[in-house]
Amino acid sequence: PSLNKVILMGNVGQDPKIIQFENGKKLATFSLATSRRYKDGEGNLVEQTEWHKVRFNNEKAELVERLIKKGALVTIDGSIRYDSFNKDGVEIYTTNILATNFEIKAFPKRVNPEEQAEGQSGEDA
Repeated sequence: PSLNKVILMGNVGQDPKIIQFENGKKLATFSLATSRRYKDGEGNLVEQTEWHKVRFNNEKAELVERLIKKGALVTIDGSIRYDSFNKDGVEIYTTNILATNFEIKAFPKRVNPEEQAEGQSGEDA
């Protein structure tokens, strides 16, 4: 048996980009920043930020489009996807998180509190 499971919590780097295909299905993509703090060899506090490319398909993409905005603190879960494509004769490799669920932990500051509904998430019931 094997398992490809990712759980990340971080801040959304930009409003999601939405692609709608001819068949009506959607793809939502955004970057997610996760950070860790540690002390280096000299005792200085260092913060290291990693940026993850996150993708949601179909119905979840529609929820992402409506609910997730730049600056939101979200938890996502899904799996790691390694893809490649050829551009001008050069093979390009990408690493993405194919997400299946999300939960908004905090809304960006620009959203008014009355616009926030309790329990908004993209989790499967």
